[in-house]
Amino acid sequence: MSSEEPIIDVVRPTRLIRTRLTWYAYLLSGFFTFILNIQGNIIPFLRDELRLSYAAVSLHPSALAAGMMATGLYTEWVLAAIGRRWTCLLGVAGCIGGLLAICVASNAAFSIAGCALVGLTGGMLPGIVGGLLADLHRDTRDQVFTECGAVVYACAITANLATGIAAAIAFGWRGALLFGVAGGLLLAAIFFADAVPEASRRTLRASERVPAASWAFLVMVGLGVALEMTMLIWSPAYLEQVAGLRRTAAVTAAAAFPAAMLLGRTAGSVLLRRVPPAILYLATLSLIAPGFLAFWGGFPAPVTVFGLFVIGLAIALLYPLSLSFAVGAAGAAGNAASARSGLAAGTAVLTAPIALGALADHFGLSRAYLIAPIIAAAIMLCFVAARRMERRGAHASVTSMP
Repeated sequence: MSSEEPIIDVVRPTRLIRTRLTWYAYLLSGFFTFILNIQGNIIPFLRDELRLSYAAVSLHPSALAAGMMATGLYTEWVLAAIGRRWTCLLGVAGCIGGLLAICVASNAAFSIAGCALVGLTGGMLPGIVGGLLADLHRDTRDQVFTECGAVVYACAITANLATGIAAAIAFGWRGALLFGVAGGLLLAAIFFADAVPEASRRTLRASERVPAASWAFLVMVGLGVALEMTMLIWSPAYLEQVAGLRRTAAVTAAAAFPAAMLLGRTAGSVLLRRVPPAILYLATLSLIAPGFLAFWGGFPAPVTVFGLFVIGLAIALLYPLSLSFAVGAAGAAGNAASARSGLAAGTAVLTAPIALGALADHFGLSRAYLIAPIIAAAIMLCFVAARRMERRGAHASVTSMP
């Protein structure tokens, strides 16, 4: 194998066959994402009811993100101790406990503890799901990761709807949390009796030896999540303050981003049947440049919103495909690489919105958003470097064989 080999593999995907466990994995990720979005949506109501300062409010998402980061360090140990089936139940139960704690919280310490519990337990679920799907669908890993991403964004949108409906009727904002509790109980009741295949002993022994190429792809996971968070969280403020929309119109127009993410992941799962994942990854990443130009270039508001939509399409496949690349490059340590994705994602969730906010304080929101194309360029560089490391590792393995 030559070191000059191209960095893109042309592989014809095989047919995907979904099982009950496939849907269990999809819904576990969707459930955790629902909880994440519910947590963000109910913060204004919680702030008013508990009379919290902005500093106290900011500790809620920080506690959740810090918990997610920690799961990247211990998820594989929990899996080795109690197995996938019970670890999934622990993750769901922890989310339920965290939601109930927030429901009954009478002070900030209790509600922050609830958020931390969600992160420390539910944060294990995406990592478990990645390893499980990779084991169940080795030949169609890219497609199932992308389909799982589409389910995740559908659940995120459902969280927004649930919060709005619950707040508008007699249940109040706690009704949205209780909807999540009911969803977790239903998920456990339907799927807990199903046998879940465990990672092999060889995989567990190799768990600490995640190769450098896989770590590089995990950096891409974190950068992709960082880019997603900066667009998702700050775009309503940008549309109001820079594009000149009224606040209600800006919030409504910002829905173009999650809508594009859902569309991109749904379409991506279809395109992956015909297009090699590396080519599709680079093609969608290349959309960031024209999308950002339309979004940031000072055009009329409709063009700005269209640019936001294009950026959503461009970002949609970054997380699922980066995770798929990381798991594939890890080989026998694929479950460990999947578990460590929580560390990458949690770091991005914790730092990216804060970083953009700090830049906005110093340079203004418009200039601060220049961080987006910088992150996109970093993702491209990481992709090239990771593919080269992956190929060098494969070449070394071949030459070392007797």
